[in-house]
Amino acid sequence: MPDEIHTQCPACRGRLYPKLLCCVDCGLEVSTRHGGNEFADLEPGDLHLLRIFVVCEGRIRDMESALGVSYPTVKSRLAALRERLGLANDVAADNARAAKPEPTTAREVLDQLAAGTLTYAEALPKIRALRRT
Repeated sequence: MPDEIHTQCPACRGRLYPKLLCCVDCGLEVSTRHGGNEFADLEPGDLHLLRIFVVCEGRIRDMESALGVSYPTVKSRLAALRERLGLANDVAADNARAAKPEPTTAREVLDQLAAGTLTYAEALPKIRALRRT
């Protein structure tokens, strides 16, 4: 079985859809057109990035060492992946981010920074404001 799933027809470059599903236990075969999802069309490198994201539980600092790249590079790759998945302007994600309560300690700010929910430019003023209180 190949390592990569190709979703593009090699002849006409049209989209390929799975047609046959087989049960390895009982041998049942179901033949029909199955729809894909946004992850089915990702390149192997993007799937690898997603795997690392899941393994690291979304902690970008852990992803840095797992991928051997810098924090800004991880952020950049995640942003590009979000764009390819069509999530760049995801209103639900923006609303969820806005609904989070403001951090009350510097540790909370640093945790959000490490999780990637805050950028450095957003975190620094928050920490400075907390130090003044």
